[in-house]
Amino acid sequence: MNAQRGFARGIGTAALGTVMLLSVQAPATAANSGPRQVCRGVTVDKTAPVISRASVLIKAPLAEVWRLHADIDNWEGWIPEITPAHKKTPGPLRPGSVFTWSPQNMNVESTIKTITPLRCTAWGAPVNGITGVHLWTFKQTSDGVLATTEESWAGPPVEADIPGNQTNLDQGLTDWAHRLKDTAESRSDHH
Repeated sequence: MNAQRGFARGIGTAALGTVMLLSVQAPATAANSGPRQVCRGVTVDKTAPVISRASVLIKAPLAEVWRLHADIDNWEGWIPEITPAHKKTPGPLRPGSVFTWSPQNMNVESTIKTITPLRCTAWGAPVNGITGVHLWTFKQTSDGVLATTEESWAGPPVEADIPGNQTNLDQGLTDWAHRLKDTAESRSDHH
């Protein structure tokens, strides 16, 4: 897999997930939006002009998938295009935890809105006039871990180029999910 593929085009403010990719331009219709992912009552901005979702089935232990996802300080080991990434709030991730990261050489500061270990995280990432809400969910299935990432972008810069931003977010989420899958599966093969 080409590690640089979507990131060379840019992922905007946040983004990353994918075996299935759903792209929705708000307002979403019942026919194409599917049920929204939720983490302890938090979901993406359903009225945002750009919403994307990607899911991937990962054949690795849930604990390994979660460890890679939640270990922000070590994202550079498997997804260097969005680093440096650094957790500013000490201790385990929890509501209010702050982390910084650098998609497309932008300095983004995100705040965890909610988290359930081994199940889901949701964070907000306002940057350069864009309000992003990013959600990850993890579900153990008989075939592996279904990881789904969903994100919404709103704000004047998004509205200025909805198709371009939609493409960037779709590609970014797809790349992030595939990278999580590839890394988790390769690491679990070695254990």
